[in-house]
Amino acid sequence: MRNPVTGKQEIALVPSSMEIHLGSSTFVSMQQMEGGPYLVQPEITDYVKRIGMKLAAVSDRPDLPYEFVVLNNSTPNAWTLPGGKIAVNRGLLTELASEAELAAVLSHEIVHAAARHGAQGLERGLLLQTSLIGLGAVVSDHQYGDLIVGGASIGAGLVHLKYSRNAEFEADHYGMKYMAKAGYDLQSAVSLQEMFLRLAENKKSSWLEGLFATHPPSQERVEANRATAEEFPEGGFIGREEYQLMMQPLRSSQAAYAHLDEGYQALEKGDIEAALVSAKAGMKAIPQESQFYGLLGKAYLRQGDSQAALLALNDAIQRNGYFFDFYLQRGLAENNIGDCTAAKNDLEQSLTLLPTAEAHYTLGQLALKLGNREEAFEHFQKASSADTDIGKKAKEELEKLEII
Repeated sequence: MRNPVTGKQEIALVPSSMEIHLGSSTFVSMQQMEGGPYLVQPEITDYVKRIGMKLAAVSDRPDLPYEFVVLNNSTPNAWTLPGGKIAVNRGLLTELASEAELAAVLSHEIVHAAARHGAQGLERGLLLQTSLIGLGAVVSDHQYGDLIVGGASIGAGLVHLKYSRNAEFEADHYGMKYMAKAGYDLQSAVSLQEMFLRLAENKKSSWLEGLFATHPPSQERVEANRATAEEFPEGGFIGREEYQLMMQPLRSSQAAYAHLDEGYQALEKGDIEAALVSAKAGMKAIPQESQFYGLLGKAYLRQGDSQAALLALNDAIQRNGYFFDFYLQRGLAENNIGDCTAAKNDLEQSLTLLPTAEAHYTLGQLALKLGNREEAFEHFQKASSADTDIGKKAKEELEKLEII
């Protein structure tokens, strides 16, 4: 077939229908793994969607089922799944300076989808290689990376798949063409790549863990962008004031979200008191943000106070009923106090959003209590695929069931 963007002849082992299915079937789980949709300021997501669809409309594959989402994640990052499923972290939005810079990011991701770069990765067997070396090594920078099982691992492999050098240059080049068609200033794509290069040279960790992990900047890319910009007339929309005005509330909340990141870091180190302090500080600053209540509930659960955890997690779900970890943690708390029916419902709800080893393992335990060995075996089998302590425990339970 002929590539719809570059026009080059290529062998296509992954048809368009499979691309679209892969993206659609893994988009929800990948959003969940990366922090879930950002809901506090929906107007920001609407803004990103509007710009994204404007660029998608002038792309070489405008018929793809494009979707754009802002994720509740402080790491500066953006990614795309096959079929045009594109995500931008709030942590990246606060670092950009104008609408044209945002257009440069989005058009780059649109090209990855339109030019089949994810599908090409599958065709080259790179996703299989990623699975073989262990998914945990690929997504270990994220707090949920070691939890996922089943189909979610496929989406994670696609998101964290490093594109080839040629794919990155193509995404820059054709992305700038899309920007020009949509009326944006191309010099913003040049200055953005220059900024990325400076940050990479300074080894700013948040960027190295985010966008640069899969989209490494280089002086060569800067020069290539300059050459592309010279192919088009000067000028175009920059939208600096408009962008700054739209992002001002998000920027003003950065200090509060720092409490969230610090709280999870404290929890990972076992400092429960520090996690509780961070959660409460964040709740005071942004009372409508569900993630602070989720952190509070998780900290209480680690402390052994399941009742307090339930109250906090109820508050989290009341504010956001669309995040797997709130249901997972509430299910664990309910299981601790012996409310098996509620625990089963919440754990199953968590699995609809993101399949995790912990939910499957706990559901396996619940099934054993109810005498359903077949159901328990199925849950333990799914949990056993995780290379974690939970996965090891699930394997032990499987061995017991096979002996009996």
